[in-house]
Order: sequence, then structure tokens, then C-alpha cells
Amino acid sequence: MAVTIPAAIVANILEGAVSRGADPVGILARAGLSGVVGALEAPDFVRLVRAVTLALDDELGGLHHRAQRVGTHAIMAAHVSHADTLGAAYARAVGFMDLMDNSFRFSLRQNGANLLFEMTRIPGREVLNSTAVELVLVLISRMLAWMAGNRGAINGAWFDYPAPGHAGAYRAMFHRAPMQFGQVSNGLAIPLSLSRLPVLRSEDQAAAYARRTPLDAFLPQDGTTGLPLEVAVAVESLLGADGQLPDMPKIAATLGIAAHTLRRRLKRDGVDYSDIRKQVRRDLAVRLLTTTDATVEDIAARTGFSEASAFIRAFRSWTGLTPRAYRISEF
Repeated sequence: MAVTIPAAIVANILEGAVSRGADPVGILARAGLSGVVGALEAPDFVRLVRAVTLALDDELGGLHHRAQRVGTHAIMAAHVSHADTLGAAYARAVGFMDLMDNSFRFSLRQNGANLLFEMTRIPGREVLNSTAVELVLVLISRMLAWMAGNRGAINGAWFDYPAPGHAGAYRAMFHRAPMQFGQVSNGLAIPLSLSRLPVLRSEDQAAAYARRTPLDAFLPQDGTTGLPLEVAVAVESLLGADGQLPDMPKIAATLGIAAHTLRRRLKRDGVDYSDIRKQVRRDLAVRLLTTTDATVEDIAARTGFSEASAFIRAFRSWTGLTPRAYRISEF
């Protein structure tokens, strides 16, 4: 099922457009939307964000003190892709964003078992609403997790404003991490163990990802660590080797534990094996669609589907788009 974006975030996005003098009716028409707009499924929300971005020539949607011209995010993504590890990628992103000298100062520091990504308001600089913070944290954390093979766990998130009415959506946005509101800054605690993961994406792949923004950032994503992460890596390896989707006994054998033990430990972590397989399939399909010229039929086979039609239905349920529409969904 595609992700649903709360009505409050949709309203915040439109507020950014109006604050810069854009016509909201025209924005909605450009996005293929009309009438009273409430909560949106991810593909509709992506079209809305893109309509605002293009109308304002501002990737920050009028939510920050100054506009960030279209193309800046792709330049940053290309720059970050040259890091060796996820931690180094965060450091590059922090340096780039801080150089923009917009509404926030950005910093990165180690604290115990976490790497803290922090954004602090600059006094006197405009921050229109909470979505100015939400989008930065979601877009950066999802992009960098993608660069390391979709390893995106978050140990904590904090915000410098009271809990908004749509705070319930933060659970999905920030991987069910513990959250604190009313703090002196905003930020994310990234497991230090993940910071050592290698960056896997090329400059061209990173720039293409950025041009699809914010589409990939709003795909469902589980922030897995520990055993669930080991299972995901094993599923990905076996699926990539022969195009066959492994069952739990095969994964258990690969990991050297009994199937009933694996099932019990995953349940204890609140993770379902079928959900892990689904995400691995989806991530592999997205990677093949965006980094190769493989046909839809070939991608279907390589992701464990016996028929292309079944793959297309599944892909639409994951992203809200057909594989072809997703492949061409860049600015």
C-alpha cells in the first residue's frame, strides 16, 4: 500500500507556495489535483511538491529563509556519493548544507553509540512551519540510507517545536524511533554501527535519485538493524543469485539457526519475515529500474515474479506507480 501523507503536511506545503506569491489553484492544477485537498497518497503528494518546486524554483518550497534553486539537491547528492562510508556521507552532506547558509546550522558529532545529525535555527531566519524541518530530516536520512543500500535505522529523533497534530505520522517517517519535542534543536541519532557501512551508489545514480525527489523518500522503508538486517542481506543475496525468493527455512539455514528460532526472534523484534522480503524485492526492483536498461519482464524475473503482470501489480502497491511511470519520474 502506498504511503499516505497527512493533510497537515499537505497544507504546510501549500502555505510555502502562497508565502512566495504563488497561486494555489494553479499549483493544484499543475499537480493534477483540484478542489479541497486533504491527505494525499505519496504519488499525488510528490506531484504537489514538484509543482511547488518548479513554480517557485525552490527545492525547499518557500518554507525556508531563502530559495534553494532547482538542481542544488542533485549537486549535493553527487558530492555526497564520493564518500567512502555512510558516516563520511553524512559529514559531506552537513558541510554542503551548512555552506548554503539558509535557515539552519548543521552539525554532526558522535555521542556514545550514535552519530548525531543536528540542525539548529539561525536567529532571525525564517522557518515557515514544521514541514521545513520534516522534509529536510526525511529527505536527507532517506537519501543517505539509500546510498548505503537502504540501511536506514534511526535510534532517536528530536524537534525544537511542540508535537504537531500530525505527529502520529512521524512514526513511519522516522522508522518508529523514540521522539522528543520542545528541544533546542532538531536532529536524528544514527546508529554508529551503520555509519561504517560503505557507500554503494555512483555519482550518476545519486544525481538521478535526487532528480526523483521526493518520490523515493516516501516509499515505505523499515529501519532495520541486528537480526532483521542480517535477514534482509541474506534475502537480497539469495534473490540476486538465482531470482528465487527464499523461504524462511532457507534463510535460517543460511544464517545457521533453526527456522523456529528465527521466527521467534523476528517476532520479538516486531518484524515479519514477509515484510522483509517485500522490502528487499521492492528495493531491488527500484535499483534495477533506475540504474539499468533491463526490461520490466527481466526485472520481474530477477525479483522472483513468474509473470510481469504480477510484478507490475506488486510494484504499484508498493509505490503507487507502475514500473514504467517510476522509471521516467524525474524532473
